[in-house]
Amino acid sequence: MALVHLSAADADGPTELHRGDTVELRLPESPTTGYRWRWRLPVTLRMVADEHVDAMTTRLDAPGAAGERRLAFDVTAAGLHELRAELARPWEGEAREALTFVLHAL
Repeated sequence: MALVHLSAADADGPTELHRGDTVELRLPESPTTGYRWRWRLPVTLRMVADEHVDAMTTRLDAPGAAGERRLAFDVTAAGLHELRAELARPWEGEAREALTFVLHAL
């Protein structure tokens, strides 16, 4: 069992991992704009964490500072799994950006 790190650069291409691995996905996010990442996870990926992580800034109290959305999940079954991440405002129907991650668990 390993910790696998993913970013936006890993979208669309298959990522090989193993059942039992934990995956950590980090995507840039600025919640003060209203845009937040939302997830579409298959039941074979069990969410462990979903949180906003503030960026390291010179002023720790900098209002509106950008950061990252951190999603961590466990892979509970072998096979192909598709995770979709959508950057959207909750009050708008359409996503501004969408990324698809294809995971191949052995």
